[in-house]
Amino acid sequence: MNNYNYEILNYWNDQDDLYIDYIVTNNKDNSQVHTVGYSNTSDIGCDYSSASSDEIKECLLLLLKQNDGLEFSLPKVSELSPLLTYVYDFVCESESNMCHIDYNDWEELKDEDDFREEDINALKNEIKKYYLDDYIKVDDGEYKICGFGGLQCCFNDNRERNDGHER
Repeated sequence: MNNYNYEILNYWNDQDDLYIDYIVTNNKDNSQVHTVGYSNTSDIGCDYSSASSDEIKECLLLLLKQNDGLEFSLPKVSELSPLLTYVYDFVCESESNMCHIDYNDWEELKDEDDFREEDINALKNEIKKYYLDDYIKVDDGEYKICGFGGLQCCFNDNRERNDGHER
């Protein structure tokens, strides 16, 4: 019997990076992790451009099962600062898998969402803590904050969904 069950909810291609939204269930205690992973389309074990959706999902499941529950060690979104959660959600919801907050946007966020400059310091600390240097930049040129694709793969989104289940 396998220790973990993997269920693919969705997948999408972004310039040959294949993002996989999935849930992992620990078969021993029924705990779950909801996360996003990614692979290059050339590494999935079938020809992405000619394979059916079912064939792609089957190949992705084989790749994910190699993780053997590694997803349970990911940091939880519910434990992130409000600003990192905002950037994470923005990246996850963006068609471009990115978040760009320029200096004018930042002033609006401070007014509308009660963010403060202290939140930037907390974000910088989390970037170091979670090794997010490749996924988030702060005060980098014309943008106050930039979040990049791959950020959504760094966390277990353990928040409740609208249907009452954990994400």
